[in-house]
Parts: sequence; structure tokens; C-alpha cells
Amino acid sequence: MEWDAGAIMKIAIGIFFFLVAIGLTYALFRLAGFLEQLTTMLHDVNQEVVPILTRVQTTVDEVNSELGKVDEITGSVVAVTDRIETTAAAIQSAIGTPVKKMAAFSAGVTEAVSTFISQRRKEA
Repeated sequence: MEWDAGAIMKIAIGIFFFLVAIGLTYALFRLAGFLEQLTTMLHDVNQEVVPILTRVQTTVDEVNSELGKVDEITGSVVAVTDRIETTAAAIQSAIGTPVKKMAAFSAGVTEAVSTFISQRRKEA
């Protein structure tokens, strides 16, 4: 067999493809190991996340329940405030009107007495 450029080129190409095949095989085995570890990790995460999400859902439901109670309390406070306002207005009109009339009567009596006294001083 003669060793011309074509024969050497064929041997070089064969060695190149052999080395590429070995390199790809190594890379695929490494990738398979990585994917196996990734699958295991995702399985573990899945087993841990599902109970956490269940607890989060329970917590959210309880918070919604408490917010409903707060809404009821707020409604009750509004109703009580309205009743207190109505009561205050009733008390103000029940007490305020007679007090105003009494103050006006007192001012009238004071003015009358003052006028009566000043008239008597002028006559004397």
C-alpha cells in the first residue's frame, strides 16, 4: 500500500470521526447523569412543594375568613356610630332647646330688671 496524500487524509478523517464519536459519547453520558440528577431534584421539590402549597391555601382561606369577620365588625361599628349620632341629636334637641329658651328667658329677665333699676335711678 502506498502512502499518498489521499490515504493519509482518509486515515486522518477516520481518526477525527472516531475522536468526535468518543467525545460525543462522553458528553452524552455526562448529560444523562445531569438529567438524572435534575429529575431526582425535581421529584424531591415536587414532594416538598405540594404540602407547602396546601398549607398556603389553608392560610389564605383562614385569612379570608378573618377578613369576613373584620367586615362584619366594621359594619357593626358603622351601625353603632349611626345609633350614637341619632342619640346625640335627640339628646341635643331634648336638652338644647329648653336650655336655649331658659337662657333667652334669663337674658330677658336680666334686661328687664336692669331697665327697671335704671328707670328708678332716673326718677330718683
